[in-house]
Amino acid sequence: MTPPRLDPARHTWMRAPETRLVMAALDAARPGGSRFVGGCVRNALLGEPVGDVDIATQLRPDETIAAARAAGLKPVPTGKAHGTITVVCRGKPFEVTSLRRDVATDGRRAVVRFTQDWAEDAQRRDFRLNALYADAEGRIYDPTGGLKDVENRRFVFVGDAEKRIEEDYLRILRLFRFEAWYGRGESDPVAHAAAVKLRDGLHKLSAERVWMELKKLLAAPNPMGAVTRMSESGILDLILGVNGSLRVMGGIVAQDVQYGLAPDSMLRFAALADGGPERIRTMAAKLKMSNAEARRLQGAVDPSAREDVTEAFSDLAAAERALMKLGARAFEDQVRLQAAGEVAPPPRDWTLLARFAREWEEPEFPVTGGDLILLGYEPGPMLGDALDELKAHWIAERFEPTKDELIARLKAH
Repeated sequence: MTPPRLDPARHTWMRAPETRLVMAALDAARPGGSRFVGGCVRNALLGEPVGDVDIATQLRPDETIAAARAAGLKPVPTGKAHGTITVVCRGKPFEVTSLRRDVATDGRRAVVRFTQDWAEDAQRRDFRLNALYADAEGRIYDPTGGLKDVENRRFVFVGDAEKRIEEDYLRILRLFRFEAWYGRGESDPVAHAAAVKLRDGLHKLSAERVWMELKKLLAAPNPMGAVTRMSESGILDLILGVNGSLRVMGGIVAQDVQYGLAPDSMLRFAALADGGPERIRTMAAKLKMSNAEARRLQGAVDPSAREDVTEAFSDLAAAERALMKLGARAFEDQVRLQAAGEVAPPPRDWTLLARFAREWEEPEFPVTGGDLILLGYEPGPMLGDALDELKAHWIAERFEPTKDELIARLKAH
């Protein structure tokens, strides 16, 4: 049987000028010694879009650098100790990694030695589908049997599943992430059993690596199958401290699918967390989220306008009050979360409220702190409280009271 071949005429990433220049530079230093590997080959065989183009080479890192410079390309030693040189061609980066084998691992990182053996390099990779190589002409090299996994889109560990996980426990999350993006149906039973058995090893990983992997997983078009398996196996509870609300997250995913929306990892996480500000603060700190990410989640669960958000589905005046308190981003997040959690459809379609929020222009509150100082207020908490009370009244009255009317109200009290 003739092995499959990737036709460069059908795959723009293979025939792109930048790709050809990089491969030609490497080939000039060692003819036939470099091949495409990993996600680009996997996705091309699965019929999925190809993003980054990674290359494996028999060249040592210093030889890769020399080959790139000789061709007028820019080599960047992004991971030279582990064999990775980023070769930049016309602004496009290519990760070029020397063939290698692991000589020591601790569950987070590895000590490697370089090799000329493609089979040795394949044996250190995580999944058989990620251990497929293709040369510049598209000929496929399959040292581990990954082609068998293309049709059923199943992720099977290379060799011993438990050993692969013990080399880097992040592979547990990568298993679920790849299944979320590319899988079909159930996990490979051996892979799933190993992931569940060794899940406590996730504690050894940095919070940043865990959060980055979880965000990628949640960005899949429909990750519900993978997230459900994570919940049922206790892996989600181990990461988050709760098993999460699959129902609310499923509602958000259904909204995305129904309206053709781009997946929003942060909103999906807020749905999965299914908690108030304290739970969100705890999770954000545990996963070492950025300040911007933490603020986005806090806005999504801010209780200060919860009643107004609920009433907004039947009363646009309530929507305006909530928008003033929360801002457009947090308001839209809360509207979507409430709609996703409802058993029965709300009176007003959430998409109308989302559009209303995006088009709404916030009116300017007419009273300033300076106005109150002119009335005799001293700068401090009392002035702030007076401004807050006036603004709350102004919002409740749908922004209609004028500056003079608000000042008169303050004097009357």
